[in-house]
Amino acid sequence: MKKIAFLFGALLLAYIIFFDLNVGTIPTKHIATVAKASNSEKKSNSLPKYEKVQVKNGDTVLGIIESLNPDYSQPISQITKDFSNLNSGLSPTKIQAGKSYKFPIYSSQK
Repeated sequence: MKKIAFLFGALLLAYIIFFDLNVGTIPTKHIATVAKASNSEKKSNSLPKYEKVQVKNGDTVLGIIESLNPDYSQPISQITKDFSNLNSGLSPTKIQAGKSYKFPIYSSQK
């Protein structure tokens, strides 16, 4: 009986890993394809517009940025780079509840 339970658990784990690698777990409702701008169009030293937000318990950088930019998307690598640049090199994983940070605004409506 233990062998059957172990086999079932191993198959379930394999399926979960397969599903996560092929489909993913990040919601794609608001994700749009973003074309990379050529190097001549990008300004390497310019920082994006930002809004200062106080972080609450359970908030994440991506969650806050998604709420600030509901109709616009950037690659996660660009979001983390912009967040770090706006906050003096602070890693997005090091935010603390109760403190205020600068979050990039990507939509042209704000």
